[in-house]
Amino acid sequence: MDLYRLAAIAALCVYAIALASPANAAAQMRIVSLAPSVTETLFALGAGPEVVGVSQYCDYPPQVRDLPRVGSFLTPNLEAIIALRPTLVVGLELSSDVREIRALNSMGYPVLLVSDDSVQQIETSIEKVGARIDRQDDAHRLVAQIQSQIAAIQERLANAKPLRALMLVGHQPVVAVGPGTYLDELMRIARAENIADAVGQQWPHLSMEFVIAMRPEVVLDGAMGTDQSSSSSFWEKYPTIPAVRDHRVYGYAEDPMLHAGPRVGQSLEIIARKIHPEAWDRETVGADK
Repeated sequence: MDLYRLAAIAALCVYAIALASPANAAAQMRIVSLAPSVTETLFALGAGPEVVGVSQYCDYPPQVRDLPRVGSFLTPNLEAIIALRPTLVVGLELSSDVREIRALNSMGYPVLLVSDDSVQQIETSIEKVGARIDRQDDAHRLVAQIQSQIAAIQERLANAKPLRALMLVGHQPVVAVGPGTYLDELMRIARAENIADAVGQQWPHLSMEFVIAMRPEVVLDGAMGTDQSSSSSFWEKYPTIPAVRDHRVYGYAEDPMLHAGPRVGQSLEIIARKIHPEAWDRETVGADK
């Protein structure tokens, strides 16, 4: 049976049940999230109990691990979403042309799409979600907290000299963080010059010849995770790279670093501490951890 026809039949069944049960109109919201950043935002705003389905990539906070999975923002499972009887589906703007999203809209399911490619977009998304689920005050407080975290780190790094840096998410192939991503923005806030910006792609595949020629002074390597020795054999082949020579190749955990959303301030601090550890070695601003 055609996907749209099947979905339409399911939608009619849900509608009929709703008409037969007036009490359902007063029930709490049933929210389906199609992206990790959206899920984290919903829980950060206190709407966790109203989340009934999440994307296959959602893993934070821990409570989401037991929730039904409904695909992802680019490959949503229409039947699974409809089966959860959502009163709101929240996804990313990137999926606005995905046919399943268009189908949900055409069948009358409320859909809210947000963006998370920059700090400003993350903050705007939090405000939009908060307004839609009637948690405006919580959204204002969360955005203010993020702005405070970022401002404190900017103040701490005010006199730091920018360093050439490279942030990788994988080795095979070598994939870097490039311009137009929130992580590239965090690197700039952390007083780093991202060598991958020269390529002009959001997630460029780099050759080691390029990396050697650009001479990064700091490398953040996601393939290493939190084990600093796990990729030593990879980097020891390139001793002329300043970051390798000076033992400034650092691993990082994917969580929270690769999760755009409410923990953006935490991710920024992780990056900043690795690029400019000296700013935390002195008691100039705030209290050290």
